[in-house]
Amino acid sequence: MNRIVIVDDEQFVRKGIIALIDWEKINYQVVGEASNGEDALELILEEKPDVVLTDIRMPVFDGLKLIEKVKELAIKVPKFIIISGYNDFEYAQRAVRLGVTDFILKPIDKDELEKTFMDLTPIIEREYLEEQANQRFVNFSLYQRVIVEGNEPTPQELAVLTEDIDKRNCYLIIDIQQNQIRDKIDEQINRAISDFIGDPFVFIHPFEHDNFGVILQEKHLPQNVNEATWFLSRLKSHLEKEIGNKVFLFAGEIKEGLSGLIESYQTALITSERRYIQLEDHPLMYNDDIAKNHAENKPLDYKLVTELIEKIEENKPKEIRKQVEKWVAEVQNFGVSIDSVKMFLFQLEKKLESTIHQLAGEENSENELISLIELFEQKKTLLELKQELEVYAIKAGEILCRLSKERFNGDIYKVKRYIDKHYNENLTLKKIASKFYMNPVYLGQLFKKTYGVYFKDYLLEVRIEKAKQILRQTDMRIYEVAEKVGFGSPDYFVTQFEKMEGSTPSKYRQRIIN
Repeated sequence: MNRIVIVDDEQFVRKGIIALIDWEKINYQVVGEASNGEDALELILEEKPDVVLTDIRMPVFDGLKLIEKVKELAIKVPKFIIISGYNDFEYAQRAVRLGVTDFILKPIDKDELEKTFMDLTPIIEREYLEEQANQRFVNFSLYQRVIVEGNEPTPQELAVLTEDIDKRNCYLIIDIQQNQIRDKIDEQINRAISDFIGDPFVFIHPFEHDNFGVILQEKHLPQNVNEATWFLSRLKSHLEKEIGNKVFLFAGEIKEGLSGLIESYQTALITSERRYIQLEDHPLMYNDDIAKNHAENKPLDYKLVTELIEKIEENKPKEIRKQVEKWVAEVQNFGVSIDSVKMFLFQLEKKLESTIHQLAGEENSENELISLIELFEQKKTLLELKQELEVYAIKAGEILCRLSKERFNGDIYKVKRYIDKHYNENLTLKKIASKFYMNPVYLGQLFKKTYGVYFKDYLLEVRIEKAKQILRQTDMRIYEVAEKVGFGSPDYFVTQFEKMEGSTPSKYRQRIIN
């Protein structure tokens, strides 16, 4: 919402203007009023409005002098609209030279005034976005030089960081769960935070990995430190509503002075690093437990990996869940770093991938499991990681159990998998027996004994099922379907299809369509 200050030496004029317009309807908010140029200057410098609606002739100094003073002293110069009871050409000329946006004569017309403000809105919006883009670059450079590298800031730079460095400040990290378009999320975050705390000049800068850093000043924070968690919870809800995405908030210690601000930044980093001290995504503030865990810096015991793999190989879901619970408890109790959690998941994933590959061989090299590292990169909570890890580990146990049985029962299972994968090739029992170093007659007998169907009949069944799928899902011609599933002759394909399905491929497709 755009902010406006009204300046006129006559109170009834000021009150009349305020009552004349439905400000909320046109997306404006009156943030103050003044009766003379001197008071107006102080108000404008404090409130930093987007627009100032001012009379020309006033006590102390007039409206044009006010504009000159504001342009001289203000960091952000608002748009000025002049109102006057005099159709004075000289005043108008001076106003134009000072860059006044518009000149309105009294008595004020409601429709004219509304239109003036509504025409200003897109201009203010465009300039705001340009200013924010430039400010983000400036803020990031300032953050790197002063907060990260510890260089001494100039008084002007210090004023950008915080209005009063001697008052309390708190560094806040905003971690967005899913990546979004950078420019769009930058704009949304800036606007959402500014609106929530009522300060368009709060220091916000881009942070690594699509995150953001914010300096919350004493005036932004609740007076009672015990209410800080409640304040951050409300901020989190507001941000998630505005950007349509889940966020994590990590706050450093609330400290005074430049060294205190840098310490607040460092403790916010530690808090983010030790986020798995809690199961869910509540805003997290640096505390004694986090400090203790960081100082001790206990790594996860590698034995947890080997113990979980043992339960997975034994395919015992109940024991797997217990082992995952044990892992979660250790992560929480030691407040282990996110790097340690990632390393655990990486070691587990690579170990299981290797075991599965050894059991399955090259013919079944596709990994049926999701990637734990990809899940981790989605910035899940510890509770979500626990749930995903349980699903992953139980499925891995089922896969290992199945592969072990297949390996135990010999290569006949590999033969079946080979047929399922290469059904469209020119397969014969002799060719497959040669590939797997088996006698063709023995292979045929073993296949019939294991699966209850002859090799030739099984291959035919697979081809016909694949053909039915193609007929249902595509408009390929019958001869193309035959070739696609491995039949050398379209006529033979039609004959075999009709024998197994009771209708020709064309009639089968027509029945599906109808």
